[in-house]
Amino acid sequence: MPKFKAGDYAERIGVLVPPYMQHRVITRVIPTMNAHAPDWLTEYEVNFGNQVIATFYETQLRLIDPN
Repeated sequence: MPKFKAGDYAERIGVLVPPYMQHRVITRVIPTMNAHAPDWLTEYEVNFGNQVIATFYETQLRLIDPN
């Protein structure tokens, strides 16, 4: 079962994350094609604004409060 859903606000986790990729909204959940694959292989499309859309695995994102 996916950890996040479309509309959730997420933060990109990592040491070399540029400032514009820190806090944005998940626009799409891309489930794995294999029913036996672990949940962390679920991919998420994230809109960072200014026409920057990227795809990340669950382990690369952290749920945040938009306020």
